[in-house]
Amino acid sequence: MKQLFSVSLFICFFQILTFAQQQEGIISFEEKMNLHRNLPEDAADMKAMMPEFRTQQNELLFNATESLYRNVEEEEEDEGFGDNQGMVIKMQRPEALYYRNFAEKRKVDQREFMRKEYLITDSIGGQTWKITGETKKILEYNCMGAVTSDTARKQEITAWFAPDLPLPTGPASYGELPGTILELDINDGEIVISAKKVTFKKLKKKDIKEPSSGEKITQAEFQALIAERMKEFGGGGRRMRVIRN
Repeated sequence: MKQLFSVSLFICFFQILTFAQQQEGIISFEEKMNLHRNLPEDAADMKAMMPEFRTQQNELLFNATESLYRNVEEEEEDEGFGDNQGMVIKMQRPEALYYRNFAEKRKVDQREFMRKEYLITDSIGGQTWKITGETKKILEYNCMGAVTSDTARKQEITAWFAPDLPLPTGPASYGELPGTILELDINDGEIVISAKKVTFKKLKKKDIKEPSSGEKITQAEFQALIAERMKEFGGGGRRMRVIRN
């Protein structure tokens, strides 16, 4: 009887340990952006100087109460595309950190725009999703579909979240669903962010660190700033420089 009790205790301890380990780890994401989608119809020359799609790597670090979505450092941060007449378009990836503290119901985003850092602090809440009832498998997870709209940015968003990963987080600023978002589609292929690997591992305390650098600004003020600059330069959040060799 004593031996049976010891075996049962060991199994219970193993299950608790496994559950704890699966609340912590890293999800690797790939973001694919359609660079041609929002260019004007008469921008054939510009389209010829850049590929239609550009991919970049990101990662989501998470534990039972926090998450941090960030860029993955790549060898070529400053990518250039050109034509045979010596003109080159240089595209630089802005820095971005998206921190969520679910225990305290607050979020902090550190965003770079026009070579300046901004710190956006707010409470978690406000994303309104409609669960569609559709399902699909991503990696080994059964995911459910949900949709929402961002009228300010003229975006229609489809998310696929995994209830088996119960933390209400996801790529970039998206989350607040009953499961982690493993795939996100903005405007039917304009931007697609897909999970490529889920790794459960013990993280160091400093791995998920709340951002603290940048000028403090509200989300509404930051979006207004982006909209104003887009009108002036006709570009998006990614910096673009045209260089003549």
